[in-house]
Order: sequence, then C-alpha cells, then structure tokens
Amino acid sequence: MLMSTVLIVEDDPVCGRLTCEYVRAGGYQALLASDGEAALVMLREHTVDAVVTDLAMPNLNGLRLIRAIRESGDGMPIIAMSGTNVDQLDLAEDYGANASVPKPVKGPPLVALLKRVIEDTETDWSSAWIHPEFGSVDRQAPKGPDSKHGAGTG
Repeated sequence: MLMSTVLIVEDDPVCGRLTCEYVRAGGYQALLASDGEAALVMLREHTVDAVVTDLAMPNLNGLRLIRAIRESGDGMPIIAMSGTNVDQLDLAEDYGANASVPKPVKGPPLVALLKRVIEDTETDWSSAWIHPEFGSVDRQAPKGPDSKHGAGTG
C-alpha cells in the first residue's frame, strides 16, 4: 500500500516543521508550503492526498486556499488549523474543510484526525457550500435552519 501524502501549509517555519514531523511520525509523507500561493503550486506539481492548512497567512490565506481547492472540484480532505483566528475555524468548514483544530496542534490527535478524514470516502467535499460573505461558487447553500454545512455525511 502506498503512503498518503499530506501537504502542510504553514507560514511559521517552526510550526510547519513540527507539524510535518507529526505527520511523518503518523506514517504519512509530508510536504510543506509557506502560504496558500505556494500550496497551489505544489498541488499542481505533486500528488497530494490531504491538506492541513493554517488560516492566518500572507499572500493567500487558508480560507481562500480552501475555496480555491473546492472551486477546482477537488474533493481531497482538508483540515484547517488556527491559533489566532479560532473563530474562523467554523467558517473554514463552511468553505469546505473536513475538520478544523485550534493550535497548538498535538501530534497524536492530528494524526488520528488525518486518518479519519482520509478514510472518509463517503463525503464529496468538492461540493461544500461556500460562505456568501466571502465569495461563492455555483453550488447550493445549506437547506433548513439546522444545516450548518452544505456537504452532508453522504
């Protein structure tokens, strides 16, 4: 069985290296990009099975990166993380992230979450609803008052 490759998108070099170490210790290959623009280039150049992205970054922030990935139609798993914008973690899920975690991220919980989202083949995250305040794609908004996210569980 081939090892899954995870793209870590983090502008803090120390946090990026540490997150890569966690991911590698969990049995995954890890690539590191310093911002959303670099991540989009890496996604074109490499086969990536999942993305773990910070939200607060220069050039292209995590929310815009998530939106770009989903607008491309790619349903790969995405985990959003933030230490400064924890209120935006729910918004990241509205943009199409499979999950979100506050920083500092610990290794074992991150690896367990990665395993869960990579193995979740039931959900098509490419059709996730994108918050209208920050731009949208031609997808339907969630229906009903109890529906937080447009992408369901299958």
